[in-house]
Amino acid sequence: MFHPSRIYSFYISGHIRGKLLLEIGSGPCIHTVIPAASWFDEIILTDFSPSNRDMQEKWLNNDQGAHNWDNFFKYYSKLDGNEANWQQLEATLRPKIKRVLPCDVYKQNPLDPIQLDPVDVICTSACLESACLDKDAYHNAMKNVVSLLKPGGKLILIGVLNCPQYTVGSEIFKCLPISRDEVINTVKANGLDVIELFDDDSSAEEGTTIFNGTVVILAEKK
Repeated sequence: MFHPSRIYSFYISGHIRGKLLLEIGSGPCIHTVIPAASWFDEIILTDFSPSNRDMQEKWLNNDQGAHNWDNFFKYYSKLDGNEANWQQLEATLRPKIKRVLPCDVYKQNPLDPIQLDPVDVICTSACLESACLDKDAYHNAMKNVVSLLKPGGKLILIGVLNCPQYTVGSEIFKCLPISRDEVINTVKANGLDVIELFDDDSSAEEGTTIFNGTVVILAEKK
């Protein structure tokens, strides 16, 4: 579902680089931004959940109980032809993650009260469909997120399609079931041109987690 090779291809193509990359709705994870380490001066992670932000901080500080992301660093280093020196990639990324911030995509400024200058790139993965209860809310959340991009800035969006709910541990969470075309149309309706698009019909039906496709979009703000 994560499509790491697709994300890597965006960076290698030269489309994705700049001063600041902002990830919206990182969850407790850092793996989505690993390939950005060589292309940005600063990276900011965000999430609505304090417990998710705590997990990010644990990894940044090398605290006990931090999740081990070594396999992802090894994977991306292998794509670079440098698998034996994967720890160099980890050492490059860690100091570039400057802040871990609260985020609420329902707010006009999702980072409120923090005010950022418009950013070069925003990455968001399986966030908006998890946060939104209906398609109007999804459209408005996309609008709020895109407002943080500068003109000519890039959006990397990874969407999970037709997923009504999912499970984390023993907890069941509602999700907005949304189609491929609805995701693409919402991106375009919020002032972005789609540069590259990848999708697949991979599906899952494990317990209460159900989805039947994913889409990966690279778009540019007009």
